[in-house]
Amino acid sequence: MFDHLFSPIDLGKMVLPNRIGFLAHRTNFAEKGCVSDRHTAYYRQRAKGGCGLIIIGELCIDPDDRPWEAMIDAYDSRVIKGFQTLTGAIHEYETKVFANLNHHGFQSSGAITRKACLAPSAQSDIAFGETGKSMELHEIRSVVMAVAQSAALAVAGGFDGIEIDMGPYSLLRQFLSPLSNHRQDEYGQSLENRMRFPLAVVHAVREQVGPDVSLGIRLCADEIFWGAITPEESCEMAKIFERTTQVDFINVAVGTYYNLHMQMASMHTPDKFALETTRQIKGSIALPVIGGYQMASPKMADEGIGKKDFDVVGFIRNLICDPKMPEKALNGDIKAIRSCVRDNNGCIGRINQSKILGCIQNPGVGFEHQDKTNRIKPDVFKTVWVVGAGPAGLEVARVASHRGHTVTLYEKNTVLGGQINLQCKAAGRKPMEEVVRYLRYRLGKRDVRVVTKTQVTKEFVKQGQPDVVVIATGSVPCEKPVDGNYGPPFVINVRDVLEEKFPVGDRVLFVDENGGHHATATVELLADQGKKIDMVTSDLFIGIGLAPIGDLYLTRQRLLQKGVTFTTNVRVEKIDGNLVHARHIYTNEFIEYKDYDTIVLDMGDKADDSLYFQLKGMVNELYRIGDSVAPRGIDMAILEARRTGEII
Repeated sequence: MFDHLFSPIDLGKMVLPNRIGFLAHRTNFAEKGCVSDRHTAYYRQRAKGGCGLIIIGELCIDPDDRPWEAMIDAYDSRVIKGFQTLTGAIHEYETKVFANLNHHGFQSSGAITRKACLAPSAQSDIAFGETGKSMELHEIRSVVMAVAQSAALAVAGGFDGIEIDMGPYSLLRQFLSPLSNHRQDEYGQSLENRMRFPLAVVHAVREQVGPDVSLGIRLCADEIFWGAITPEESCEMAKIFERTTQVDFINVAVGTYYNLHMQMASMHTPDKFALETTRQIKGSIALPVIGGYQMASPKMADEGIGKKDFDVVGFIRNLICDPKMPEKALNGDIKAIRSCVRDNNGCIGRINQSKILGCIQNPGVGFEHQDKTNRIKPDVFKTVWVVGAGPAGLEVARVASHRGHTVTLYEKNTVLGGQINLQCKAAGRKPMEEVVRYLRYRLGKRDVRVVTKTQVTKEFVKQGQPDVVVIATGSVPCEKPVDGNYGPPFVINVRDVLEEKFPVGDRVLFVDENGGHHATATVELLADQGKKIDMVTSDLFIGIGLAPIGDLYLTRQRLLQKGVTFTTNVRVEKIDGNLVHARHIYTNEFIEYKDYDTIVLDMGDKADDSLYFQLKGMVNELYRIGDSVAPRGIDMAILEARRTGEII
């Protein structure tokens, strides 16, 4: 099974034990420019899980290039000791480890360095908005030296190889692209000139690291924008890099700052969307090619390698979500894989807000250095009742059982999964089913008694006398979020829509105070049913919560193309029947909305905590977790469940 995926491959003189790569990405784990214990534990776990290759990113090769604070100072010799600790931990297994070296150019700002950003030409980045300084010749030479010196320090720190970044977020890609390179000197215009700087970096790095260290490039093969790098031109670039005989592999990337939704692809983006571009690069050169982008499973990766679409598969979120995915695939235990659903809230969403990396399904991410899941068994084994079988309830039941307690899980409905089951009904959110599937699978491996169609009451608990009760009853929509005389069937909430409790008319006013998929995916579901929908929010724009997770562009595009209208900066204050009274929050202008068939409110939830307060003082050991504490995201529900299970 997966014979292609688990076959060795040479990258130069370096042999990978298998074809699974964990590609460079941000973690925000660095501390004062150094490798942290978080880094070491995080990457050790992925190596232990069976990766053939790990590429470490967020390495700062020049103190004047720092787009965010938490980076590792790869230019400073004091980093060698931390590198050795990190690479040593990875080398405890068969895994090889490469360093990704990148200069971000004008895809940065001077907020940290308080200096001008460097650029091929004096223009601004569409995301950062700061005009870069057109580089002078001495600055080009300085960056060449900086990359080479950082490569030498990386090798001294135990790295097996170097990846020079010419991908979507790099200065070298900016020089390669006619979209950003408008120079009139020997570094601009023709392909030969645009490649001069990147080739100089390759030569300088190879000279520093010698012939035995694997050296490759991350190449942006398609910028997916007008007047930018195309696959046809990048194939020519790949051939030129190959002819240098100094490059051992090419890691294919696509997209750029003009289409970040392609870089931060979500569950709405098709699987293998960059595969054709990867095929073109692979078909143009003999060098090994790393391919990735929405490779959803080991099976998909194995098929791609078998068809010679690429030679090594590059994963990121899959291995954040389940570090043991390679080991499980090798053993044929496919059902045990915790598959990434590409929700992006725990990983990309946190990183874009300068928080440490996380995962909505894997609460251990970022906490590998203090993992308590396998700590010693408790002194006393207890009878534990968990009330509510949403994600929080499923996880706490699993962990408590794993530690040796006798666990019973109660659910008032007929199926497990809680609100996730409703989310899956909204447009494009079906992949969230995987969250419930995995938790149910893991729970099925434990000796947990599951009781459905049972409403747990104070009297029921008093009669059963468990040692521990964990309340995981979730949340419910706010009944009357604004003043007025209103209710079903004219005024309903999102949950009513997804549960199909009431018929929804043809003309709908949707009040969005959520800002995320909870609202937009429900609106899209209604739009797909042919409803005419006007969305109103007090936020600056519809979908404001989708911006950090990379789903804003495509979501708004789909909604607008389906006829949904957006009105922003308006706060609903009162509803009388089907008449909505609102006010513009900046002009104070009164606004009325009327003549709608249905009004749908997404204006907040409240904790379903009544049982918790009824049991206080009656149960010796009482906990509540997830939305029953306060309505938040699935990541917090599962994280609190894990932590609670560990202390019972």
